Amino acid sequence: MTISIEAALAGVQTAIAAYAHALDAGRTEAIADLFTEDGVAEITGQGTFEGRGAIRKAFGAFAPQAPQLHLVGNTILTSPPGDEVTASSNLVFLARGDEGWAVQFVGSYEDTLVRVDGVWKFRKRVTSFK
Repeated sequence: MTISIEAALAGVQTAIAAYAHALDAGRTEAIADLFTEDGVAEITGQGTFEGRGAIRKAFGAFAPQAPQLHLVGNTILTSPPGDEVTASSNLVFLARGDEGWAVQFVGSYEDTLVRVDGVWKFRKRVTSFK
């Protein structure tokens, strides 16, 4: 099925935003549901988690202990749109402590997403830190 660049980018950005919101709220089930059944989450320095069960378990261990924000931007599609697309985004992670909000790290996401019943799901998400 043919999809426009604009429609693909909008769908991809929706999946990316849903991931950030779920991650910051500690909603591990919602995070896992954003991946395909055989999806892979690779996080530099943390490991590679294959399948929704492993993703759910890993992100349960990463649940926030204090207010946090993942700010994601500058997302571009790095492959032509179709039923699968690759995308690259920048990431800034902030945490709130006694002194207020502070940047903890910056990084990037390299994503492969597929459309499943009209909804974009992560097939693979690689998180790198700079």
